[in-house]
Amino acid sequence: MKYKLVRDTFLDFFQNKKHKVLSSFPIYSKNDPTLFFINAGMNPFKDYFLGHVKPDYSRIVNIQKCLRVTGKHNDLENVGYDNYHHTMFEMLGNWSFGDYSRKETIEWAWELLIEVYNIPKKNIYISVFIGDEEEGLSMDHETLKYWKTLINKDNILFFGKKENFWEMGLTGPCGPSSEIHIDLRNEKEKKILPGKYLINKKHPKVIEIWNLVFIEFLRKSDGTLEKLPIKHVDTGMGLERLCMVLQGKFSNYETDIFFPIIQNIKESLGNIYKKDFHQKVSIHIIADHLRAIVFSISDGQLPSNNGAGYVIRRILRRAVIYVIRFLYKKEPFIYQFVDSLVREMKSSFPELEKKIKYIKNVIYEEELSFLRVIEKGSHKIQYIMEQTKEKKEKIIDGETIFQLYDTYGFPIQLSKMLVEKNNLSIDEDLFHKKLLEQKNRSKKENNTIEKKDWIKVHNHQFIHENANFVGYDMIECDVSILKYRKIENKLEKTYYYELVFSKTPFYPEGGGQLGDTGLIKSKTDEIIIFNTKKENSIIIHYAQKLPSDIYSSFKAIVDKNRRSEIEKNHTSTHLLHFSLKQVLGNHIQQKGSYVGDDYLRFDFSHYQKITIEELHKIENIVQEFIFSDLILKEEKFTSLQEAKIKTSFYKSERFENKYKQEVRVITFGNSSELCIGTHVKHTGLIQIFKIISESSVSYGIRRIKAITSKKAIQYLKSIHDQYQSLKKMMKNSESPLKNFIILQNVNKKLKKEISGIRFQQIKALKKEYSLKAIQLSSINYICDIDPIQEKELNMNLIKKIVLDLRHEISNLFMIVGFLKDKKPVIFISISDSVIRSKNIHAHKIICKMASYIHGKYWGKSFFATAIGTEISGLKLILKDIITIKNHFK
Repeated sequence: MKYKLVRDTFLDFFQNKKHKVLSSFPIYSKNDPTLFFINAGMNPFKDYFLGHVKPDYSRIVNIQKCLRVTGKHNDLENVGYDNYHHTMFEMLGNWSFGDYSRKETIEWAWELLIEVYNIPKKNIYISVFIGDEEEGLSMDHETLKYWKTLINKDNILFFGKKENFWEMGLTGPCGPSSEIHIDLRNEKEKKILPGKYLINKKHPKVIEIWNLVFIEFLRKSDGTLEKLPIKHVDTGMGLERLCMVLQGKFSNYETDIFFPIIQNIKESLGNIYKKDFHQKVSIHIIADHLRAIVFSISDGQLPSNNGAGYVIRRILRRAVIYVIRFLYKKEPFIYQFVDSLVREMKSSFPELEKKIKYIKNVIYEEELSFLRVIEKGSHKIQYIMEQTKEKKEKIIDGETIFQLYDTYGFPIQLSKMLVEKNNLSIDEDLFHKKLLEQKNRSKKENNTIEKKDWIKVHNHQFIHENANFVGYDMIECDVSILKYRKIENKLEKTYYYELVFSKTPFYPEGGGQLGDTGLIKSKTDEIIIFNTKKENSIIIHYAQKLPSDIYSSFKAIVDKNRRSEIEKNHTSTHLLHFSLKQVLGNHIQQKGSYVGDDYLRFDFSHYQKITIEELHKIENIVQEFIFSDLILKEEKFTSLQEAKIKTSFYKSERFENKYKQEVRVITFGNSSELCIGTHVKHTGLIQIFKIISESSVSYGIRRIKAITSKKAIQYLKSIHDQYQSLKKMMKNSESPLKNFIILQNVNKKLKKEISGIRFQQIKALKKEYSLKAIQLSSINYICDIDPIQEKELNMNLIKKIVLDLRHEISNLFMIVGFLKDKKPVIFISISDSVIRSKNIHAHKIICKMASYIHGKYWGKSFFATAIGTEISGLKLILKDIITIKNHFK
């Protein structure tokens, strides 16, 4: 059964069981602060399990893209080495929110596997939760009862909390689970040892394929369990493993998900592919990691140096390391297989084809960037190895290798490879000690924030997301506090409180727009609200202290002036988005934004720098919107599909897979966008829109920063004041531009004259150096060390002269030392022929000389530089020169 048919069969089966079919949510978990990426199918439905939001459907089925490379669920190091672990996988899942429970879940799972997918029942094993005395949890008798009606009792096994009690994390929804395992061994192997003895033993052919979780409890921050008022079902089955089973393979990499890509990689290698273990693992890693990277970029997460972006960069760099080590490629390689992956996946994910060029370019640039890192690190480790060779013990300090890894990102795997080639070794124990210290520091920093359990003040019913937000129409309203919790920073020994109100005018941070600030007032208290955010669909208000009477009624008041400036900037981002499409084309897609009271920032997809003329056009279109004083038109629809039909909004791909029953479209004239943020009532309130910068964020992503209203007026006034000052400096010239052009011409003329003088100086210095050349055997040797006289020419010109002479004088060895800006400088330049015949390298020589002048050094075999602070060190260099001269004789 092919991959697509396996997917479609699963969805059709549960659709026939009255489940609502949802498409996969984006793999990048942008709206959940506790996760970088979705790592389980249930992540998008956390709000329903927690009781924060009432689900619109009591039965749901979907196939969710997941990524497991961080935290508790981290499969990265297993990927490529075994047959079934992956960075990205697709999770087949069906959910019940207060609807069906164990009976239906178990019977449907059995029906699908045995009757629809035709898996032999004798190969199936079931695990049941045996209970936990310490937690006060009894055995899951109900689950056992239903399984006994379907499967032989010998195929039912019992496990404890570790295997059969599923938890979302340290806190949150949890409950007993029942796992479905399958034995893929042949009959001979089964007779020797029955499959029940291999369950949960990490046997590659006896694996778990489906986990049925019965959500019944809430794990509180103190570790205790609290029964949930409503029970739920959460199931998850790995699509890759299921394909392996149904296609009769013993490895996920042999299924039609990966096999075509793997074949493409092998074909591209030609004679390089030798079918050895390391090459096989490397190709599996490339195929797996490419899939994770492509889907992450497609869903909006670019590689970067922090957060979720760093995870993607780390995955890609791991693949690049294997390409270099075992496939012997030293140029971008992985990007070229994007076409192959998209070709196989586009029937299930048509959005990939639209972005193929963009994804390839991002991966290519990332590969190229990392190869530069490796080249730079290779030079540094080369020097480290040269120093080590001079010592008795041929062991490189582990801390040095760690610094190379930590500072420059140079992988330990490559350090080991280079070191071993030079018959040296690394103190790996010290390296791993330093790495562990770093991880512990990071872990400690991440664990400094402790969130206490919520304390309920007033009871409340289930709510729809955003149902208690009234801030579109008012900035003040009467509220009561429903619940609160204390947040402690153990490192800084500070704390604050998070409050949830019955309703709120405070807009929570989201969609780039900053959260509102303000206060809540009662007869006895006035509490400052310093931020507003959303967590698990609940609007949370941040306060430094609690009211003296938490049960009182309050008036919630938003900071009106701040909100007003934010709204002007938010509306301007919509108008900017429209004008970008008008001027640059419909390929423009929003890639991020910042909307504050101080300025706005808009990131978007575009492959080249925007010209000044284009920026003027963009700015003018926005300004015309403002001058036209267009009225805000707000429309709400029951679904995204209805909004598409009834409006002409510029759809953002960020919303394509976001599950929302109600959507809101904001329109100003011809500009329409799907948006949940707050806006001005009419565009004239913005007054002025001014772009202050346009730049590149990463490949294919541009960024515009702009200001509006008072900030823009102040900015333009500042420019006018500078213009007036310039006129005054130019003696009140009516045309400063004309005067500036005259000055430019004068400057050009003077530069030409200076250039002529410099040319003569260069010519004279070249001649001076040439006259100092002496013949040593076949070597032309030049030495000029001057520890007293400052050079008139700048360092770059002297460097040019030294490098020019390397090509103008054959068999040259040249060393010059001089003072520049009261600092000693050394240049060494060597002809290629001398490097080959005498086995002498500039960077090896200069590393010792640099210590004489207490300096830094860098360079290659043919040219090297050192700059220091100790002038007297130039005299010491003359002693080393004698040794070098003798080497040439």
